[in-house]
Amino acid sequence: MSGAGALLERVVEAGGRLLRVDRLPAPGGAGAGRSEVLRLTFDVAVVELRESAGRLEAEAAGGEPGPGFVDANEDEPWWALLGSPLVRVGAETGGAELRVQFRADDENPRRVVLASAAGGIAWRIDAPH
Repeated sequence: MSGAGALLERVVEAGGRLLRVDRLPAPGGAGAGRSEVLRLTFDVAVVELRESAGRLEAEAAGGEPGPGFVDANEDEPWWALLGSPLVRVGAETGGAELRVQFRADDENPRRVVLASAAGGIAWRIDAPH
């Protein structure tokens, strides 16, 4: 896997659990479910996701979120995923979309789609398979 998925795969391999989610609202005030940057803090790493030329990109980050970030811990679906392990990353569509799964298949899994969306990132709960 390449791009954003590769960095998240390393979180999976390390057994990373989601501890915090922050987002940098997109210009124009995009609400919950969309942002310019999505910052996922795991117990093993901090990953910042952003859109660039129709593709999702990820980079390892450190420290506290920069200015302008807002707490997304209470946004759907993040509040229900805090403390959950990231167990699977897949279904990259030309780098424009990732499907991530928190919790194992036999532990009430939750799947989230992260997608490139007009200069930002959109997310939604993935329909059960």
